[in-house]
Amino acid sequence: MDNDSKMGNNPFTVDERFTLKASMKRGLPMLVIPPVLFVIVLEMNNLYLLEYLHVIVGSAWTGMDLVLGLFFSYVMKGLNNMERTRISMRLTPTMLFFMPSISSVTITAGIFLAMDMSLPFSSIYIIAALAIATILFVQGIGIFLPNELRVYSEILHGAKDKDKIVRLTMFNLKLSLSQVIFQIAIIVLMAHFATGVPI
Repeated sequence: MDNDSKMGNNPFTVDERFTLKASMKRGLPMLVIPPVLFVIVLEMNNLYLLEYLHVIVGSAWTGMDLVLGLFFSYVMKGLNNMERTRISMRLTPTMLFFMPSISSVTITAGIFLAMDMSLPFSSIYIIAALAIATILFVQGIGIFLPNELRVYSEILHGAKDKDKIVRLTMFNLKLSLSQVIFQIAIIVLMAHFATGVPI
């Protein structure tokens, strides 16, 4: 049976698979696995693995923001609100659970790496990296996450206010694109730390 049949005549009725239980089943592993891996790596006290984890989750974060902010924003602009709402329903578990998880692990792992490598926190480069990381964290926790919680709640309650879902989703997609710019700036700083080449 296709999705349209499951959703009936009302295109904004929540798919039978989008329940609190089903979304938690899909979302909780995305939320829990990155920080659990981070704790395991810390317990192993292996700088190489910590660097590897930092690069992997950081790449996933930047890649997700690039896909969401650039490609999905472009795709969503050409759709009507019914189609945008359906896409929002598919994106919500990833945006609500996975994005905060990988962003938090990336930033925390980066701080631990800076301490392990004895990088001088008085360095202008470190200060710049910490400032950018703070901006990204505030955006994620203060704007992105609350918006996704509102979208999630709206969908669980039947997706009746499609305009609200679309508005919040589109705002978060634009926010993802802005975060890519900050992430590229941090990557430039990381390249300096790794190579010593002045910026």
